[in-house]
Amino acid sequence: MQTKPIARLFGGFWKLFLILITLLAAQILLLIATIQILRRNKWLRAKMFKPLNVVTLPLAGRRFSPYALLSHTGRRSGRTYMTPLRAYPFADGFVLGLTWGPDVDWCRNVMASGKGTLKWHDQEYVLERPELIPSTIAFASYPLPIQLATAQGILTQCLWLHRPSEDSTKASAIERDSRKYPSAESREYQVSGGVSKGRDSAG
Repeated sequence: MQTKPIARLFGGFWKLFLILITLLAAQILLLIATIQILRRNKWLRAKMFKPLNVVTLPLAGRRFSPYALLSHTGRRSGRTYMTPLRAYPFADGFVLGLTWGPDVDWCRNVMASGKGTLKWHDQEYVLERPELIPSTIAFASYPLPIQLATAQGILTQCLWLHRPSEDSTKASAIERDSRKYPSAESREYQVSGGVSKGRDSAG
């Protein structure tokens, strides 16, 4: 006689579990479908996320913010843009998720310039050598929700940006010094109007 209430209770929990699993699966399918639509419709994506960016931009890059702030240069305009996004430390740099694919403007700008500045947890990082990599490579760097999105195929690619290497740092320092203190030969070249004296300008 006592087994029937227990059986009914167990049956109720089982039905509730199946309902929750069904709802979760439906949400995942809806999310995948929404992302696929937004990936193909740049105009709709911009309309949907413009109000969100207004809210997240002042918070991005702060110590307790889930968003980082990426500074990048427009590949055509040359202007500096700020984009709030998710960033995760990985190896010698950071990985940036590409939920909408690599054709988003900020990714194309960074790929064109080869560099960007990331503000993350109140710290600024100058990053370079961008690489498009499968998101599975940096799987361990993601929090659980992003790992689930990767496992479901929602997030398939990410952008890996590296911290400057020792060689590139030295090269940048040499370039800065050459601008500050031009050699006698380069000064003579500038004074002469771009024609180096005593040399064949065609050579």
